[in-house]
Amino acid sequence: MKRLGSRKVRWVCGVTALALALASFFANSVQTVHDKQKVAKMMDKMKTVCVGRFLIDLPAEAEVTIGQGAIGGIDLSSTLRESEEEFSSRVRKMEIDIAGTLNEESRVSLESVRQLSDGAGEGKLFVHNRRRSKLHRGDHIVSVENVAVHSLLRFPGLSVTGNADWIDPDYVDDVMRLLGRIRPLQPNEIPRESGFCLADAFVRDPYEHRQSESVVMFAGLPGYPDVNIVLSSMSGTSPAPGLLQRNAAAAAREPVFMQMAFTNLREQTRAINGLQGEELITRIREPNFTTGYSFQWESPGLKDDILAPLLTLELESGTNPVTGGKPVQSTLSEEAMFDLWEQIASSIRLRPTETDKAGAPGTVAMELGIGAYAGDVCPQTGWWRCGDSGPATGILGGERQFLKQGQRMPQALLLPQPTMWQRLRGVQPSYENRHPTLWTLVDKRNSVRVSTPAALEQAILGSELLIIPAGDTPMAHAETPIGSVAKTGAACPASGWWRCEDSHALDGTRWFAAGSLLPAATFRAQLHGRFSTHPELIHRRSAWQLVRYADAPDNTGAQRLES
Repeated sequence: MKRLGSRKVRWVCGVTALALALASFFANSVQTVHDKQKVAKMMDKMKTVCVGRFLIDLPAEAEVTIGQGAIGGIDLSSTLRESEEEFSSRVRKMEIDIAGTLNEESRVSLESVRQLSDGAGEGKLFVHNRRRSKLHRGDHIVSVENVAVHSLLRFPGLSVTGNADWIDPDYVDDVMRLLGRIRPLQPNEIPRESGFCLADAFVRDPYEHRQSESVVMFAGLPGYPDVNIVLSSMSGTSPAPGLLQRNAAAAAREPVFMQMAFTNLREQTRAINGLQGEELITRIREPNFTTGYSFQWESPGLKDDILAPLLTLELESGTNPVTGGKPVQSTLSEEAMFDLWEQIASSIRLRPTETDKAGAPGTVAMELGIGAYAGDVCPQTGWWRCGDSGPATGILGGERQFLKQGQRMPQALLLPQPTMWQRLRGVQPSYENRHPTLWTLVDKRNSVRVSTPAALEQAILGSELLIIPAGDTPMAHAETPIGSVAKTGAACPASGWWRCEDSHALDGTRWFAAGSLLPAATFRAQLHGRFSTHPELIHRRSAWQLVRYADAPDNTGAQRLES
C-alpha cells in the first residue's frame, strides 16, 4: 500500500507540474500576442525626428528629448522656457561676472565682447580667460595660448547658449560665423537644407565644424517606463574596436555565473539604409528573477566624414525608472520587443536635402557612391545597391539593380526568410519599409535587359471556354480602348498584347485572349538561405495595359512592341 501511495503521489505531482507548465506556456503565448498587438497599434502612427544629420521614425506618442549638442568644439544648448527679460538679465549678469574675474596672470579675464546679429537672432559673445601652456610636439616643446568663449543668442521664443573652455584665439572668428548660421527649428520640422539638427535649433551649412559634431536623442514610451530608446551621433571619432568585438572581450572577463545570465539572441553585421554596422541583441536574467532586453546597433563611421559619424542606437527594457533602483520585469515580451526594434532600427537614414535631390535627365554624370531615395528621379544610368537589405532579407530584383537615368527610383520590396509553414505552402512573404529606400550608385556601366523564357505565370482560360472572345464582338475594341488597364485576376476585356505595368517583372508584353483571367507578374528574387546559385521566381499581383489589338499572337508583333 505504501508503494502504491508513493506512486500515486509522484503521478499527481507529475500531472500538476505538467499542468502548471502548460498553463505558463499558454499564458506567455497569450501575453505575447497581446504585446505584439500593442506594439502594432503603437506603430500605426509614427513621427520622424531629426537628430544631427539623420532621421529616425518613432511612435507618435513617444516622448523625445534631444540633449546638448557640440559642433566644432562648441557646446550648444537651447531652451524655449526663457522670456526676453530673463534672457537680457542673464546676459547682463554674465558680463558682470566675467568682467569681475582675473585670469591666471592676474589680469582682467574679459578680453572682448562681440555683438551677434544675424536675421532674427541677436546676442553677445564673450572672449575671456586667456591661458598659456606648453605642449610636446615630437622632439620640441611649443608654447600655446587658449581662450574661453561664452555666447548667448536670442531668437523669438528661443535662447541658444554656446560654450567652449579651450579654443585657439584664431578660431574665435570661425565661432562667430558658426553662430551666425543658427536658426530656430520649428516643432516637428524636418529641414530640407543641408545642416545639423539640435534640440530646437538648426545649424545651416556651410560652417566651420572641424569634422566634429555630436548630439544625443532620448525617447520613452508612455505606459512603458522601463523601455528606453537612445540614438547617438558623433563624428570625428578615432577608429576603435567594434560592438561585437567589445562585447566578446567583456564577456570573456566575466565569471561563468555572470555569463550564464546573458543570452545573445542575435550577433551579426547589419547594414541599415546603406549604413554599415553591427547588431547585438541580448536577454538578461537578473538576480532578482526579472528579465530585461538590450538591443544595440552601431555604425563605426569614418573619422574625416561628418556624413558618416559613429552612430549608436539602443533599445532597452527592464530598466528601473527610479535612478539606482533594481531591474524590473520587461513590460513587453521578447517577440514584441523584436517587433518594436525592427520598426525603429530600420528607419535610421541620412536626412535627404535639396542639394542631394537628383536632377532631371541630361545632368552631368554622377560619381560613384552618390545616393538617391525612392521617389527621386534617377540621376545616373547604372547599377544601384539597395540599402534595405540584410543578412536574412532579400530584395525583389536583387540587392543590385539596373536603373536608367530619368526613371523614378523604386521602393524596395523586401523578402524575409519564410517560416517553415510558409515554405510548405510555397509562400514567399514580402513587405515594404515605411521610409523611402536609399539607393547607392555602385557601377555606371550600361546593361542590356535579356529576356528570359522563365516559367511565367500563365493566364487562366474562362470556364470550359464558354466565354465568347471579345475580339469576335464588334463593340469589343470600342469598349476597351488602347491604354486600358486591368489587374491580375480580372477577365481580359479584349484580345491583344498587354504590357505588365511593373518594370521589374520578367513578363514584358504578352498576348492574352479575351475572357481569360489575367495572370500575376513573374519576378526574379535571390532568396536568402538557399543553396542554389540561380535566382528563384516568385509571382505577385500586378496590372496590365493594353497596347495593341490582336486576335491571335504573333512573335514579330511582340518584338516590335518590346523594342
